[in-house]
Amino acid sequence: MTPEQRRYVVGETVISVVINTVISVGFAWLMFGGASSISMRAITLDSIPQSFMITLMSVLVPGFLTLRRLQVGVLAPLPGLPPRWSLPVRAVCAALIAIVAGLAVHAALGTGWVADVGFSTLLAVKIVYGATLAAVVTPFMLRYAMRRDI
Repeated sequence: MTPEQRRYVVGETVISVVINTVISVGFAWLMFGGASSISMRAITLDSIPQSFMITLMSVLVPGFLTLRRLQVGVLAPLPGLPPRWSLPVRAVCAALIAIVAGLAVHAALGTGWVADVGFSTLLAVKIVYGATLAAVVTPFMLRYAMRRDI
């Protein structure tokens, strides 16, 4: 990977992390709206739509931007076989995998630790989870989208 390609992946990942963190906070506020006590079960169940949407947006938006930049020659492709499946199919598959992984992580962290948390703790959990998920998914899927036969 060239320095320009690396900068591109890092830049798009940072943007994705920031946007998805803000979205995570917004949806947490809409769902739990300052409640004084939120059950770990509710937080775990809320990880389903959060995992799906964060992953979907972390694949689709940077992916379409990357495809466009590759088409117009602004971004150099990475060597390798082109992606096997279309971007929307990859996004949905990744989002479904993220649901399973997110449920496992939330269930493991919530089991036996505490029954309920306050809203500020919920926000911290949602911020860390949304940012981490975007930081893992975005660069992986960007590098995959950048592959083309050269």
